[in-house]
Amino acid sequence: MSVKEAFVRQTEEQIEEWQAQLDEFNRKLEEAEAQSKAEIENSIAQMEKTLEQALAMQEQVQKASENAWNDMSSATEKAYEQLKKGWEKALSRYE
Repeated sequence: MSVKEAFVRQTEEQIEEWQAQLDEFNRKLEEAEAQSKAEIENSIAQMEKTLEQALAMQEQVQKASENAWNDMSSATEKAYEQLKKGWEKALSRYE
């Protein structure tokens, strides 16, 4: 498995985990009171944005040639780590 394929697999697994967490937050939203509901809605919006960015990044990596991947891998991995930190920040408010 190439480094590119490993990265795509890693992001696929992370996206699946994030989608499950997002689904859980949506369930919590249904149970929340008005004030809490607004806070959870804000977190969900941030999480949805992160998920969209991860999906776009994954698509870009899948379309890249191996040579292009070699050129972009470092920046892409750094951007991915930033997405993960953003996700964790949004999630940490409620754990």
